[in-house]
Amino acid sequence: MQQTHPIQKAKNIYHLFQAVYANYKYDFPAKDLKVLGVTGTDGKTTTTMMLYHVLKNSGLNVGYISTTGAKIGDKDLDTGLHVTTPDPWMVPKYLRQMVEEGVTHVVLESTSNGLQQNRLWGVGFDGGIITNIKSDHLDYHGTWQNYAKAKFELVMKIKPKKILVINKEDQKSYNWLKDQIVREKLNIKVEEVDKSKVDEVEYSVKGLKFNFLGEEFKLPIIGKYNLENSLGAVLLLKEFVPLEDISKHLKTFKPPKGRMEVIQTEPFTVIIDFAHTPNSLESALKSLKEIKQSSQKIITVFGCAGMRDKERRKMGEVSARLSDITILTAEDPRDEKLYDVNNQILEYAKESKGKLVNRFEDSEHYKVEKLEEIKSEMTKTSSQGYKPFFAFDADDITSRKDAISLAVKLAKKGDIVYLTGKAHEESLAFGIEQVEYPWSEHEVVREALKSLNQ
Repeated sequence: MQQTHPIQKAKNIYHLFQAVYANYKYDFPAKDLKVLGVTGTDGKTTTTMMLYHVLKNSGLNVGYISTTGAKIGDKDLDTGLHVTTPDPWMVPKYLRQMVEEGVTHVVLESTSNGLQQNRLWGVGFDGGIITNIKSDHLDYHGTWQNYAKAKFELVMKIKPKKILVINKEDQKSYNWLKDQIVREKLNIKVEEVDKSKVDEVEYSVKGLKFNFLGEEFKLPIIGKYNLENSLGAVLLLKEFVPLEDISKHLKTFKPPKGRMEVIQTEPFTVIIDFAHTPNSLESALKSLKEIKQSSQKIITVFGCAGMRDKERRKMGEVSARLSDITILTAEDPRDEKLYDVNNQILEYAKESKGKLVNRFEDSEHYKVEKLEEIKSEMTKTSSQGYKPFFAFDADDITSRKDAISLAVKLAKKGDIVYLTGKAHEESLAFGIEQVEYPWSEHEVVREALKSLNQ
């Protein structure tokens, strides 16, 4: 859907009316808060939680609203199953609750859809971060430029003389944003994420370490791309918190649920993540390749959502290039047949010598296959110079359960099982009516690991 589609225009106008009414009803709560916004294609949630963690541990009364939920004081609020920025009615309501409970600072994760659909009307930002702008959501925005313009709505909401952090490492969006800021004659302070200004960077399974602005920073998170997220957070946080306090509190930061979350490290590592675009998958897999031993394998489990940008299916090529074994499964196929989605991913996989070893029609088919025969075919495929792929095609939640089961059964000591695309989400959507079936990636992983010892 193009950004200018008449139906979407009508919806945006409707959302605007909702936002205006809600803000008047709740007396424009953002005016009583210091609001920090985070947007971008990748890294939004992790950066949001970094900001929240440091502000909270620095003694400030802080809340947040993100894709994983919202927090007011000690109270967790549910923002839905597949929600990005909450609807225009809920944002002012949540912010008013925060004001009433004494919150002074709020971190607000802001999506392109939420910004463009007026869900954040009435919110002025005291600071913001754009982590990056890659190619995503083009089924909705139509072009990269339309997508970038939606992200830029956050910049337009930053108050005069307040701070915006942009990412020099993401050159395309960096150049475009700089031009837009000049064109709009915005009176804001711009800080830049620039890795050339960082010293003594170390990546390991224990986390990330680097020196920046005269301080040493250690974070117990993995992922090379998290250096950019961390730098962005530091540059914004230093406007509110002393650098030494930022360094101190980032040492105890834990990644959000399902964001490069390490579930176990022995006898093999299991990681749950949310990468669901070619760029985010590539960044994640490159990070894992840097911290693994040469003899260890990366086993990647993912799918691509139905009714979403089909460019995401290029993840097949990325996984074939950077993983040792790939298992395709469901990630909310919605009204598309999972078999068809997997086929499109497999077509891209062929570009980097990905080859289908076996596919399973349903759970019964998977159960009758002998594991030793599966391993034998996989070894044969690898010896021929191809990257083995498996596909689970059942249009129900067993497709993902069985994919995870196979991944842990194939893993050997030291390997990395990387599960991505669902993370914190609590449902899987199938069928024309897009029925949401209950899902817990963490629970299914626990069950799969437990079954290995039975």
